[in-house]
Amino acid sequence: MSEPTSPDRFYGERIPDQFNRALTEQAALGDAGRRVYDAMRAVDATIRVEVEGEGGGTWFLNIRRGEMRAEASAAHPPFLTLLQDRRAFERIAREAGESALGLLGGLSGLAGEMRLTRARIENLAGVDGLVSFEVTGENGFRLRTHFGSGPVPTEPKTTITVEEQAYRDLRSGALDPQAAFMNQQIRVEGDMQVAMQLALAAIAPD
Repeated sequence: MSEPTSPDRFYGERIPDQFNRALTEQAALGDAGRRVYDAMRAVDATIRVEVEGEGGGTWFLNIRRGEMRAEASAAHPPFLTLLQDRRAFERIAREAGESALGLLGGLSGLAGEMRLTRARIENLAGVDGLVSFEVTGENGFRLRTHFGSGPVPTEPKTTITVEEQAYRDLRSGALDPQAAFMNQQIRVEGDMQVAMQLALAAIAPD
């Protein structure tokens, strides 16, 4: 059995490597993938990641012309900050597989990959505040996501709660997010507008 991935290896090496490989693969599509490739190359942004607990720390994932590097400081004011404890990190690292874009999709509760294009980042930048994403159940976890470059507030503006099985079904594509919401398998407390903005940004076309 392989050793568990450390936060430093995961965010410092694995995610940037996978992110940049996805850019190369998009370029290899030639004319068929040109529009999305150009939109990915137009990205200049920073994601901040904070992991609490053993092996934790802060990582700045700087994206310049669509290429990501983990560095000691932010190249831009972070448009997105991911905050997680060790339990949440281990779940995220396990589910990311070999796709950084799949990780982004998973953080949105969606199946498949979510590319970071300039338009999507602009949409996400329009979301303001701290969102707590919580999966309930024995193997549950909590991930806090702060949108905007300002200080991270103590209390979330919106809390999105998903049952464990519903989360798995969302990740596999077996459950439609709208159906899950209508069936109250996804529950939203607090500012509903923030949840709607996040959902629209996640499902917008690349």
